[in-house]
Formats: sequence, structure tokens, C-alpha cells
Amino acid sequence: MRHALLLRALATAGLFTGLGSSSLISDASAGTAGHALAVSVDDFYYRDTSSEPTDQTAVHEQRLRAFMTALRNDVTADRRFELVLSSCAPNCPTDGPALRDRLRAASQAGAQILIIGGVHKMSTLVQFAQTVAIDTTSQRVVFRKYFQFRGDNDEAWQRAERFVSEELRDRLLESRSQQ
Repeated sequence: MRHALLLRALATAGLFTGLGSSSLISDASAGTAGHALAVSVDDFYYRDTSSEPTDQTAVHEQRLRAFMTALRNDVTADRRFELVLSSCAPNCPTDGPALRDRLRAASQAGAQILIIGGVHKMSTLVQFAQTVAIDTTSQRVVFRKYFQFRGDNDEAWQRAERFVSEELRDRLLESRSQQ
């Protein structure tokens, strides 16, 4: 359900143009083809609808923080990207105008791409991670994907982060090279 709220927020904000596989990063960033792509990564939300009897809120918050730290570290370690610090505090809102404000703030900070997303625990062993990359100039979605991962332990979260990070970086570079 939370991913539906994020999609609705993107639609409300007018951000569903350019969702096809050939989506390109806007002309404003085209001139930086030989330079690092400036990316800002907002904290992802977390939702647990698994109805498990044990309250795992604290452990999930810890794993999500580790996931976000690793994702930002992967971007920083890859010379093809430049990490621009997020102007958004933890638990960034995903509704309507706030998203547009976050895009504007990311752009003003020098980010060409804003990455947002979330993780949704559906059952004891199944979780979904949604990742959306938005061009801050054109406000077009350049990458959107749902990832399913199994398990709810540190190892499962680490594997999921590595996969999400690699896929995200590859697709952003692919979009950039098509310009």
C-alpha cells in the first residue's frame, strides 16, 4: 500500500512523464557527460505489514539506517558519481508538494538526480524495496524499480542493498550514455 502512496505522490507532483526504458536525464545535465553525476539520496521509508507477533521496529530502523549508509557509501566509492548531501531529514515525506520542494532543494544543492524509495515487509520472509531516481531539473522519473528480497536479517539486507545499488548505478549510467 505504501508504494501506491509513493506512486500517487509522484503522479500528483507531475513526475510520471518519461517512464519508458529510454528515459534520459535532462538536457541540463547532458553537458556533464565527462564528469561525475551528482546524486542525492534521501532516506527511504520503512513499512512492516507482516503482522508478526514480535515488535521489530528498532531492529528494522537499525537495518534501514545501515542500508542507507551502505547505499550512500556505494555512490561515494564510485567515481562516476558525486554524492550531494540530502537536505531532507530522516523519514523524508513522500506526499505531493513536499516532494517537489525536495527536488528543488536537491537541485539547488547541485544534485542532478534525487533518489527516493522505501522498503515494505509483506510477510515473515518477503520484503520489497522500491527505488525511484528523479532528474531534479526536468522532474522526470529516469529510473523506477521494485526489488523483492527474502529474509529479514543483516545478511539479507546487505545482499539487497548491494543489488539495489548496483542496478541503480548501472541504470543511471545507461540513461546518461544515451544522451
